Amino acid sequence: MVPAAVESKLALAAQTEVESVLASGGPHTSKPIGEVSAVRTMTLDGFDAIANAWSPIMRSYGYRTSLQAVFCHSRPQVTFKRVPSPHAPLPPASGRGRCELADLLVVIDHTDPSTSVKDRRAVLIQAKLLHSGSIKPARKEWIQHELLAWRPGFDFVDSCYTKKTRDLDASPVVGNPANTAEYGGIDLRVTPPVWNQWLTSQVAPCFTSQADFGPFLAGMVVGRLQYGREAIDGGVDDWSLTVDELLRVTGANPIVQRASKVLRGTSHVVGFIIDTAPHTPWWRGELRSTGGV
Repeated sequence: MVPAAVESKLALAAQTEVESVLASGGPHTSKPIGEVSAVRTMTLDGFDAIANAWSPIMRSYGYRTSLQAVFCHSRPQVTFKRVPSPHAPLPPASGRGRCELADLLVVIDHTDPSTSVKDRRAVLIQAKLLHSGSIKPARKEWIQHELLAWRPGFDFVDSCYTKKTRDLDASPVVGNPANTAEYGGIDLRVTPPVWNQWLTSQVAPCFTSQADFGPFLAGMVVGRLQYGREAIDGGVDDWSLTVDELLRVTGANPIVQRASKVLRGTSHVVGFIIDTAPHTPWWRGELRSTGGV
């Protein structure tokens, strides 16, 4: 990924844009008022603003980094054999649970300009409004936590996904399974608004290792531990396959049928031409956004 020396600048730039869109919305969304609208605003306006803010920082390095997001709220739905979690309601007679996979998928790809090798980091995020600075799921919301903290094998409900049970911890293991999914704790009532990332835990307090969203995204770019999970573009392991299908299938679907042009997926690619010094290689560069939410 990108050298750590760039991290602090990327973190500050990203955090500024996170707070701005959560406070006011952006060109495509109004000011968010809840967790779903916050994820929607971040997907459509936030990542575009972050990509633009990162451009001048990355310019002198000639890096090519792709920032992709998929709005997963309510779809896709998955079913899984309940653990069961001690925090969640008891499972039904079938022993299976059903919920959305997550609210958001974030994928960052960095292509090494000298080798063309792509390094991918991805993370599933479940958004929750903070209560007194903490994430406090209520009853059935703990079923979602069970899926993300225990990571049992699951099946997609919709037939548009490859029919197979996904085990994100199964061999061959790519990346650290513990970094697969996190909670995004959001507070829109404070100034500036808050979006914190929390790792999931199976035991109380169940949400740990808090990090602001801007520094978290910068940590993904530089490949810090616990900041997203490594994945392989086109990989055959269940985690990489699931990330690819969410980008390709979920991202191409509209949020609602009546707004068929408002897609769940966005893509922002940052890469640059460097011509400021002698003997500096020329890297083809662009900043673009495709799709929308």
